[in-house]
Amino acid sequence: DTASETAGAAAAPAAEPPSAGDLVRLFGRVSDKVLLMDESSGACCHSGCDGCPYRYTFDVLEAVAPKWLPTYVAKTIGERDHTPKFVEAVFQGKTKVGRGDFVARLAEAPFDQPIGPALPAAERIAVKNAPELPEAVAEFFFDALAGEAGADSLTLPRAAKRLREWADGKDGIMYDEFAAAVRATS
Repeated sequence: DTASETAGAAAAPAAEPPSAGDLVRLFGRVSDKVLLMDESSGACCHSGCDGCPYRYTFDVLEAVAPKWLPTYVAKTIGERDHTPKFVEAVFQGKTKVGRGDFVARLAEAPFDQPIGPALPAAERIAVKNAPELPEAVAEFFFDALAGEAGADSLTLPRAAKRLREWADGKDGIMYDEFAAAVRATS
């Protein structure tokens, strides 16, 4: 890496960051109800046995509504395979997506009210009644993942790397961390 490539990778979109409501609209399209975590705890019987090294280590987290944006491309623990909703919706089995396809696919992805956002009641109702994602928000997210404004395409490894950076190396990122990371890219 040259210094300019490194600076370019950390560069941020120049546009205004999305509003709180638009961040919820975005997170509700890319977040999952399932997060696969530590593969080593797949040996756990999940009975909370005294002295078990896996007692407080979880292999799978599940919620009733979307709660996490996984930072992995795909993961398998035991018999359970998981490809994140974001990866399926936007990359659709490919390793690279153009800006226009990214924006269109993200806009078409179904919205599911996520767990985590603390919006005022009026804004929460507004999101519920109008869950459509503005094109500018999808463009902003594309630039944030690409690391530069105006990029033409985004690779799946680059998107996963950027998400993992936002999550400080963890397997998933929750709404508050996600919103802070996206806003910080402006």
